[in-house]
Amino acid sequence: MTNIAFTYMGHNFSQQSWHVFAGLNAVDNPTNVEKVFAKLKSLGISCTRMGAYKPRTRPNTFQGHGESCLPYVFALAADYGIKIIAMEVTHERQLEEIEKHRPTSVGVMLQIGTRNAQNFELLKAVGAQQKHPVLFKRGYGITLEESLSACEYITSHGNSKVIFCLRGMKSLFATPHRNFVDFAHVPVIHRLTNMPVCIDPSHAVGASIEDIFHVTAQGTIAGANMLLVDIHPQPSTALVDAAQAISLDLLEKYFYDVDISRQAYVKRSQLFGVAVPA
Repeated sequence: MTNIAFTYMGHNFSQQSWHVFAGLNAVDNPTNVEKVFAKLKSLGISCTRMGAYKPRTRPNTFQGHGESCLPYVFALAADYGIKIIAMEVTHERQLEEIEKHRPTSVGVMLQIGTRNAQNFELLKAVGAQQKHPVLFKRGYGITLEESLSACEYITSHGNSKVIFCLRGMKSLFATPHRNFVDFAHVPVIHRLTNMPVCIDPSHAVGASIEDIFHVTAQGTIAGANMLLVDIHPQPSTALVDAAQAISLDLLEKYFYDVDISRQAYVKRSQLFGVAVPA
């Protein structure tokens, strides 16, 4: 599968790069979006995640505000210097909705959620557009080989800017975690492909902030190139997955812990003669 390092909105993505995308699992209101962006700006972070479209297991649960929240999300992102928003899409028409509201100063990383890992028509659509990179989340009920094959639907339609995201596997053996954490596969993806690798500890672990800290460290020291994590100004009020959101008060401690792990990875790489930027 062909995939190369790429630059998007001034950020370099490769198997040596490192980026943090922290934000709202589901956009709830402009106030919380602004609080998140203000906090990220104070920490020098210009990438985030914002869920506008939310596929859910049950139809009577919150499905996201959809297009209606995009104007204020993008306007606030521009105000606070956010350069890239990772945003899940569930249907081809949402690509047009995003483009209609997106200012040129803000980029979008189109996220394919685990439920759509084998939605081949959607994969073809995000592959046919070559403006934005794609964050592909491993399918939680299919094999690694099947997930990698699904990525080929994206690249074969012209878009080589793909990041592979590990987010845990559905398993009865995962208890007490939400999913069976698969971050040991970070170096495996590096060996098998040229794709950068992202980890999503929030969805892998679920309702244990302490364990989210620990598995983040595991994935980071294994060589992950990107971190996707849920945060919220008041986690108990979050509309989706409230128990797994890190509060803004804990964020600096969390990032400091992440930095310790990243530096450990850099030192381990140097031990084996691999040059990795800190």
